[in-house]
Amino acid sequence: MFEPPPHYADRPSRRGGTGTIVSVTAAVVVVAVVVGLGSSGVSRAVRSVLGLGEQPLASVPLLPAGDGSFAFLATQPGKSNVPVTYSPCDPIEVVVNPDDAPSGYSGLVETAMAHVTEESGLQFELVGETDERPSAERPGEDPARYGNGWSPVLVAWADSDEVPALAGDVAGLGGSMSVTQFGWARYVTGTVTLDEDSFARLRSQPDGRAKSQAIVDHEFGHLVGLAHVDDTGELMSSDNAGKLSWGPGDRAGLSRLGRGRCP
Repeated sequence: MFEPPPHYADRPSRRGGTGTIVSVTAAVVVVAVVVGLGSSGVSRAVRSVLGLGEQPLASVPLLPAGDGSFAFLATQPGKSNVPVTYSPCDPIEVVVNPDDAPSGYSGLVETAMAHVTEESGLQFELVGETDERPSAERPGEDPARYGNGWSPVLVAWADSDEVPALAGDVAGLGGSMSVTQFGWARYVTGTVTLDEDSFARLRSQPDGRAKSQAIVDHEFGHLVGLAHVDDTGELMSSDNAGKLSWGPGDRAGLSRLGRGRCP
């Protein structure tokens, strides 16, 4: 058993309750495309709708669930079996705030990215460190800090005083923000917030590093779109009783999340 029990939770969204994925309406996004991206951005979006988009950076085989379980945090409007995903044609940029992070934190993040890439084909790019702190009101864009375009995914460690959702036995929070263009939703940025107290306690355990990695992997699973399941054979189980790596359902779900539409 993890000590404390690593109960996982989805990232509280900017609208709605825990685990809700934020959506921007099609009208708002179209305006953002026209004003912020110019004609080339509109052309790229239109090409995607017409099936003329770019090619994925990588791909993995579509895996059967078998005896495993998986679920998605959000699905496409009117398509209950089609998940909202990040673009497989663009790297997912990631920044890390090192404040209060455990020793070897960069290895935990890089390994989690590699584990998700291996199962989904989604590509990550660790672009550096940041002074940004986690916030339930985090904007999708922060030009003063990151320049034009969507903010990179933020990974940070915090305590429950700063992030109340980490209170109790919650070891981490993860999730992403989506936008909708022409009736198709996609994730554009997100956060992974990890409980510094839980990681400090794990440091003294013989297998604490492996358990810490499992927590980070789990939250990166939420980041790219996996939801909790009531199956202790999966890493995405809401109550992990010692699972340290992806289960068959986790891998099947990730293989689907890497097969999204290019923008």
